[in-house]
Amino acid sequence: MTAEAVSRETTAGTWAARRRRAEELRDRHPFADDVLGLYLALLPVQEDAWSAARESPPPAGELPGWAAARVLPAVVEATAAEGPGVLGEAVRSRLREGGQAALAGWLAGADLDPADSYLARASLAPVLEALGERAGEECARERDAGDGLICPSCGGLPQLGCLASSGESLVSGPRSLLCARCGSGWSCSRSICPACGETDEGRLLVYTEQWGGAKPVFPHLRIAGCSTCRRYLLEVDMARDPRAVPEVDELAALPLDLHAADQGLIKTTPNLMGF
Repeated sequence: MTAEAVSRETTAGTWAARRRRAEELRDRHPFADDVLGLYLALLPVQEDAWSAARESPPPAGELPGWAAARVLPAVVEATAAEGPGVLGEAVRSRLREGGQAALAGWLAGADLDPADSYLARASLAPVLEALGERAGEECARERDAGDGLICPSCGGLPQLGCLASSGESLVSGPRSLLCARCGSGWSCSRSICPACGETDEGRLLVYTEQWGGAKPVFPHLRIAGCSTCRRYLLEVDMARDPRAVPEVDELAALPLDLHAADQGLIKTTPNLMGF
């Protein structure tokens, strides 16, 4: 098998794994039905966008126009069919306006309203994932990548943390961060705040799902926060659930986001659905 064929097979497996996990979690957690239903509607659109960008990458500097023409209409259609009515109306109006400005603003790191941010991320993230190292040429950097707190590929902020399996039962391995913009992963010490760089372990907060007294719904997830910047992200412990797909499990973990908000914490980067 050629390297190209292996890459295609691996990628097909990635999209299939996301779909299977979303279906599994939607069946298991009724409270996440709406979120995961919309995500499942978007997956085939995003997979098609990934494939199109791999086969015929957009010319440098023309990504917003390329995605507005080739990806955005299908994202709007899927959202109108499966998403909340208010969001469906909002994205339809953006499509009538062309949508390219929102996509360009998202790549530039502009402060967008929730509908624009959702539409841009849903349309562009799979394309940036397909572009790999070239993604950085299309994106503005949040800050210097030398501190290890932003994506070395595109300069985006982290969406979540992932604790690798160490090979030993219930023993977590090293942490990596997953980019909210291009989906790349990179290593980051577990003794540092991914949002502000705080290294005083006394100021790093960890909440596991034990506040209700009942059996945890998400035993493989935890809230990793910081009392200095009051930011947090969710971490997925692959040792506790090797079947987890981090970007999907994070979408379903609404109770953890609510608990973090109750502690006065703000998510480092809201996920695709705005949580």
